[in-house]
Amino acid sequence: MLRTHTCGELRSKQIGKEVTLCGWVHNRRDHGGIIFVDLRDRYGLTQIVFDPKSNKKAHSLAEDVRSEWVLAVTGKVRDRGEGLHNKNLDTGGIEVIISEIEVLNKAKTPPFEIDGDVKNDDLRMEYRYLDLRRERMQKNLKLRHEVCQVVREYFSKNDFLEIETPILVKGTPEGSREYLVPSRIHPGKFYVLPQSPQQLKQLLMVGGIDKYFQIARCFRDEDLRGDRQPEFTQFEIEMSFATEEDILEAVEGSFHELTAKLAKDKQWQKFLVKGKFPRLTWQEAMETYGSDKPDLRFDLKFTDITAESKKCGFGIFEKSEYVFALRVEKGAEISRKEIDDWTEIARTHGAGGLAWIRVGEDSGPVAKNANPEFIKSLEKKTNGKKGDLIFFGAGSFEEATVPLGQVRLAVGEKFGLRSPDEFAFVWVTDFPLFLKNDQGEIASAHHPFTRPHPEDLALLTKEPLKVRSLAFDIVLNGNELGGGSMRIHEPDLQHQIFEVLGMNEKEIQMKFGHLLKAFQYGCPPHGGCAMGLDRVVMLLAGEPNIREVIAFPKNASAQDLMLGAPSVMPDKEIREQNIKIVEK
Repeated sequence: MLRTHTCGELRSKQIGKEVTLCGWVHNRRDHGGIIFVDLRDRYGLTQIVFDPKSNKKAHSLAEDVRSEWVLAVTGKVRDRGEGLHNKNLDTGGIEVIISEIEVLNKAKTPPFEIDGDVKNDDLRMEYRYLDLRRERMQKNLKLRHEVCQVVREYFSKNDFLEIETPILVKGTPEGSREYLVPSRIHPGKFYVLPQSPQQLKQLLMVGGIDKYFQIARCFRDEDLRGDRQPEFTQFEIEMSFATEEDILEAVEGSFHELTAKLAKDKQWQKFLVKGKFPRLTWQEAMETYGSDKPDLRFDLKFTDITAESKKCGFGIFEKSEYVFALRVEKGAEISRKEIDDWTEIARTHGAGGLAWIRVGEDSGPVAKNANPEFIKSLEKKTNGKKGDLIFFGAGSFEEATVPLGQVRLAVGEKFGLRSPDEFAFVWVTDFPLFLKNDQGEIASAHHPFTRPHPEDLALLTKEPLKVRSLAFDIVLNGNELGGGSMRIHEPDLQHQIFEVLGMNEKEIQMKFGHLLKAFQYGCPPHGGCAMGLDRVVMLLAGEPNIREVIAFPKNASAQDLMLGAPSVMPDKEIREQNIKIVEK
């Protein structure tokens, strides 16, 4: 090794010892001829001192040293002196008086300060190798490593086998757009990069693996946002001969360990119910909190006033299929501007507006148009008191709940109810099996291998949109961490689901014939769950998006500004891949 110690290792017990350190110049200070340098590596900072009285040659060389130069230095450890200790540094009680210095590499002036707050994200992405030197990124990547270690240790000790699955697979659309990879050997044919190892882990169950886990790379060619990247990582499990309870217990146990070991400063156990994460059905979550990923850090719930609204005198409510109310205490502290802002939030999530009423006041369209009997019953059912503010959601089930759910979050934000020091986990179960896509077609709400709820099998052909599934999501503070389901293991039932999704026999065999074939050879009952590793680390780190916990992410336009990808390829290589580029 070029060094005897790291820059975060030395303490008072090494005083008097000769050491060699290597690292980057974090900063340099010249104090009347004596040069002080903070030398940095991944492990920390050590103050090194160049004193011409101690060694003129080393001091002379240090006069040219600048930020981010890479140095190897040798010297003796000494106490900093009385009153000079830096209590903010682990190495703050000592310094190294340098006798030898070697410049391993010079550096240009960085485009941003390594220890500063960089506002330009594109600049950070272009110089990501410099951004990674910052303490924030070093800390986040260390945390990511620790999360992976806990995941591997936990599932390994519970008899799960870690098995890698292929990256080049067959295109079998499961909801998101896939990345295509042309085959040079088989002209006109393509691999795809997997959205997830979904079918492969199910086939491992057919193969008798019984318990599988993987920290898997996944790829989706979709629009980006703060917690989404074209390539991402998930940790996932699959279990044979298991019930839904078995899978929830296995996943929940991993989060108990992750939180206990890596989020020791968070309050999370107070949200447990008899030692377990609370559970809500999808229906309960939506009609209570207006979200299928509810934030349970604050107990602000909806009240269903549909029945009371049918003859309330307020036309919009009377015509609506559902009406929900959200009572907010301290209504006097909510300004009209905030109500207007929250109205815009409701509109962006599908509402025509945001109806409201102040209890005890004749203000707002509801109070002015609804009959007194309705107002009285409303106050009684919501337990409304003078000064409270009540917001309303009306329309179809999702029109009445989703916008109001966003208003609920805004209220929680205003009153400081969404504490970053608290972790409130919850399971959401019994999701709808199907939904209507933008084209009005029946589509899988999760994926086409999700098992229907046994009580709803008779509805598959009659009213598929009413069929519930044995699917579940794990949620933390209003963020979906992951999801899973019990899978279909019978070939006939799986074939029926494909038919409900509008596939003909030729399409079924082309896309999923391999799966149906495997199921004919004794497929065990099985299920599993996949968790977004990037998102888990993001929340543990308290970061706003997953780019902060990924070493080399893409920007918001799916570009790698550091490498310059995607890039134009030479004509020769394009021809070898049997590709012809057609200009639009």
